Amino acid sequence: MARSFSATCGPDGLLQHLADLRSAVPSPSGGVVFASGQLAQRASGIAELVRSAWRGVPACVVPAAGVLSERGEIEGDTGASGVLWSGGQVTPFALPERAEEPSRLLREALARAVGQRSATAILFARPGAFAPERLEALSLSAPNACLFGAGTASGSAIGVTSQGELIEGPATGLAITGFAPPLVAASPAARLISGFHRIDEASGGVVLRAGGQPALDLLSAATATLGEPPSAQQLILAALADPPGADRGDAEAEALDSERYVLRPVRGIDPSRRGLLLGDEARPGARLAFAVRDAAAGRAGLEGIARQVSRSALGSAPRFALYLTCAGRGQGLYGTPDVEPRILRQRFADLPIAGMHSSFEIAPWARGQARLALYTGVLALFRAPS
Repeated sequence: MARSFSATCGPDGLLQHLADLRSAVPSPSGGVVFASGQLAQRASGIAELVRSAWRGVPACVVPAAGVLSERGEIEGDTGASGVLWSGGQVTPFALPERAEEPSRLLREALARAVGQRSATAILFARPGAFAPERLEALSLSAPNACLFGAGTASGSAIGVTSQGELIEGPATGLAITGFAPPLVAASPAARLISGFHRIDEASGGVVLRAGGQPALDLLSAATATLGEPPSAQQLILAALADPPGADRGDAEAEALDSERYVLRPVRGIDPSRRGLLLGDEARPGARLAFAVRDAAAGRAGLEGIARQVSRSALGSAPRFALYLTCAGRGQGLYGTPDVEPRILRQRFADLPIAGMHSSFEIAPWARGQARLALYTGVLALFRAPS
């Protein structure tokens, strides 16, 4: 069983919503609360409210740029959303502050919570907490985990243990065992404006050649299709994909996300070498294309993954969903509120959903692996066998 809420409210109103959820869900095992506006700036105080209202229930409090539920979005205002559920065992974990070896310590924290078991790990990371490539190493500590999550609005997420301890760090999350792994799919709000080209040469994060051509020439050819000059809405992004034939090792996830790429900003150009500064992930052998942020692609992409997740859930009983979407989507992209919650409601009706507008997204890639994503929506449907 699960229940969700969302409301524009202050601490007193939030406490009442938390109490109402606690009364509605018998024997709850875990929960998540997303807080925006002034509530996001008082995450430690919100964690105290959660500890009081949900006594004995492990949870995570996440500062967000905006919040949402199946009822709609709250953007540019103080509010909260959340979900409380029963089933499974939930263990909060956190990377210590000022960790000298953040990658190793995060792997160790996840290994303690999950180990070799089939599990779900939901990770909420502070902006700048760790480099994107560090996500790739987490599979070493939890090879059978379904890993996804998002970047907080500013401060750290705070975990609340079943004993009432508050834990926090640059990366904080929940490990869930004894519960069917969720169906997770991701979709960027972007339209490709070029084909993919194999990266032939890169140095220090600068892509020099791809598809046998200078990288800057490829970008110029792609942007020429947009007219002169591209509009502010048409933010030019790099799309990075695995080499051809890369295997995720997860047939169900492969079916949910057949067009896998992540978006990265073009950080700069090197005119003398005709190169593009894209970062260390742009390695020789990977594939490079170019894309623009696009509202129609955002709608179609979310409709597509919602349909795929719904179909994959046939034969099971959906319990609740989490939806983590970039703060660069929402009303700023679509020009009208509640576009994405309406899509989810049309597909899943009154299924309890809670989510946030994030600074970045952690999208599933392979079993136990994830990639940092931008302008992306990540949908996770939790279900029980029917």
